[in-house]
Amino acid sequence: MFGKRFARLAVPLLALATSVTALAASVTAGAQETPSASARAYVETSYVIAPKAAGDFTLEQSTYDPEQKYAGAGFRYTVPGHQETRIDVYVYPAGKLDRATALSSGMEGFRADLQRALDAGIYTDLQLDDDQAFMLAEADDAPPPAKRRTRRRDDDIAGVLAAVLQANLPVGRELPMRMNLQPQDWPMHSVGYLFYKNLYYIKVRASAAQSRISAESFDTLTDRAARTLVPAIDVANIGDCANSVIHVAQDASANEIAKALVTQSAEHQLDNCHLDADDAGIAGKSADAEVVVIGFDPGEWTSK
Repeated sequence: MFGKRFARLAVPLLALATSVTALAASVTAGAQETPSASARAYVETSYVIAPKAAGDFTLEQSTYDPEQKYAGAGFRYTVPGHQETRIDVYVYPAGKLDRATALSSGMEGFRADLQRALDAGIYTDLQLDDDQAFMLAEADDAPPPAKRRTRRRDDDIAGVLAAVLQANLPVGRELPMRMNLQPQDWPMHSVGYLFYKNLYYIKVRASAAQSRISAESFDTLTDRAARTLVPAIDVANIGDCANSVIHVAQDASANEIAKALVTQSAEHQLDNCHLDADDAGIAGKSADAEVVVIGFDPGEWTSK
């Protein structure tokens, strides 16, 4: 139901620093093995972990309805000095998808939800801008590119390191909008941010009356909210998704195999899959966080 299968890696990412050839040999050997079938569901349980405080943002309330688990969990945050701005974060299942497909599909659903709210009379005069890429890390905070070297071997390693950076690039989509909130008919600033992380969508929705905050201040505050809250919220998934296999073409070169290893291992790490709650460190992560537990029946999540 929810996407393509990956499995647990036997080769650590740190091996990159040693040798592309060694990596290629390790992956080639692993690629010939066929993992045994598992009786476990792809995802049995998801732990949605939202901090009670992140930066100067404080968790005010959380919501979750087990009868509507595919709607996921909701978290409302406040920030001092901005009582006029409502900041909500929604975390809901997406499945195993490549990032581009996830964001494209997720934005379609986002726009459909807005249309339903418009049809229900919650908003009027809804004006949507084009959605655009949104970086969680400012350009100045991004890791520097690998330095170019004269030797071919170092060039290969630089290419693999560049692939690691690309695979972990924290990019989402931003959708600015304006509307009138009913029944008061208040003109509102509003924006939505959508990210794909840990097999889930994380959507940040913020809005404020135009009479109470300038557009510039609203934009600055909501960008900061997304960049603070999205990295701070995690979903730990328990199930067969903790097992992984690297997929490479049979005729792939050593460098292509190494890039596949790095990019697919990075993607697997972003899925945040574990064998059990102890392996995920749930007890330790729960101390200063609100944890919503979403359980799934067998067959609700599959690897395809």
